[in-house]
Amino acid sequence: MKTIFFTYTIIITVFFLPSCDRDDTIKNNGQPVYLRDKTLSEIKNTVQGNWKIHYSYGGIMGNTKTLLTDSYFKVLTNDSVYLTFNNVLAVADKATFERINTFSGYSAFAMKFSQFGGSPYSWIVDFTVGDSLVLVDNFPNGDGYIMTKIP
Repeated sequence: MKTIFFTYTIIITVFFLPSCDRDDTIKNNGQPVYLRDKTLSEIKNTVQGNWKIHYSYGGIMGNTKTLLTDSYFKVLTNDSVYLTFNNVLAVADKATFERINTFSGYSAFAMKFSQFGGSPYSWIVDFTVGDSLVLVDNFPNGDGYIMTKIP
């Protein structure tokens, strides 16, 4: 499990931070701000809004990068979520937030919702880097989704 944590940290540091706004990187000293110990209210405030999903990273080897053009995530104040991958709406559901023990061995809040057809999603609200949010699949060899807030 430490390997997964280490892999995500390296991925974010090597591939993601160079594309961050310099001011945001300086503000957090380029380090992730983990959301694991935040309250439910803080978690909801963090994820609320419109997000542009840039890519996902992870998979079995931990280094598969998938560009996600025209992909968005929207969370409303009533916990409704809308997830669009490549201009196709995949989710329009109400999320539930629950503190769980993740597959990676730590406790964090998960957002749980279902895509069209009933397949469940469970994303760990993991960390921020600058103005970017990282949500991670809650299953072994899952992907992390890197997104930035948009107006």
